[in-house]
Amino acid sequence: MIGRMQGVGSVGRQFDPGHPHVLIVGPGSMGLMHAGLLARAGVSVTVLDYRPERAAYFNEAGITVRGAAGDFHVPVRVMAVAAEVPPPDLAVFFVKAYSTAGALRHAQDALTEHTCLLTLQNGLGNYELLMDYAGGRPVLAGTTSSGAYRTADGEVLIAAVGDIQIAGADAAGSIAAGVCEMFASGGLPAQVCPDPAALLWRKAIVNAAINPLAALAGVRNGILLEVPGLRPLLRGLAQEAEQIASAAGIVISEDMVATAEKVAAQTAQNRCSMLQDLQAGRRTEIEQINGRIAAVGRQHDVSSCLNETITRLVEAAETQKGIGQA
Repeated sequence: MIGRMQGVGSVGRQFDPGHPHVLIVGPGSMGLMHAGLLARAGVSVTVLDYRPERAAYFNEAGITVRGAAGDFHVPVRVMAVAAEVPPPDLAVFFVKAYSTAGALRHAQDALTEHTCLLTLQNGLGNYELLMDYAGGRPVLAGTTSSGAYRTADGEVLIAAVGDIQIAGADAAGSIAAGVCEMFASGGLPAQVCPDPAALLWRKAIVNAAINPLAALAGVRNGILLEVPGLRPLLRGLAQEAEQIASAAGIVISEDMVATAEKVAAQTAQNRCSMLQDLQAGRRTEIEQINGRIAAVGRQHDVSSCLNETITRLVEAAETQKGIGQA
């Protein structure tokens, strides 16, 4: 169980986009990408890693970024002991969705009563975990359509720089504009959205349509639009997930089939995170994406056969590779 901070009551404090200290929780490809871009823009950034030896390596070698945002090298502070992290104004979670609870436990000694919490993760359920933990801290829901993958230790290749969208409920929403301004300073287009639930479901539907198909077929995102046998599946997964969201009362004012195809085209050269995980023998986020969507469909008596089936297929692929669920 995650310990919850009681009686913090700091939601009224404003976020200063000009001089923030940002804690990136998770040194994966997306965490390193955002840490590198923000650090290049002069933002004070610390990355929290749970592996001391890897943190020491990054501190020594820095981060090399290549691709869509240019090629550059930047030193970034990486720490493994949360209590030693300078007090952050913003903590951005990039860990896998199944690791959010553990990441909160690891990071809690770094989080002050004024730290704003932001999820830019894949899957459903992360925002709710942060809300449950926050105890008065402001919590923001966010999505990013950027694509990146690791090419070597300490090196990340950005396949596409997409947009960031951020939403917050109640008073937390007043902080979102400042956070967007900070990301924009690092070359990451960002905008405020009004509805956290719709924002997170929109991203989950896109991921549900693209990620498992790319992972199982072993292809980059754009190939899904070129192979006749894959594109109908992408469209079917998106359409079914959109119907489930509607039944759950989530209002999404766009055609999610068209949106999923658009994102696949925009990130055509990207190897999605689920493909990277499956090929590397790591656990995927299939249960937090398609599995969670299918579960909501069952709750509302809406067909979820495609999302259910693709969940089982990815789980079978994990089993075949000997990937555990621990």
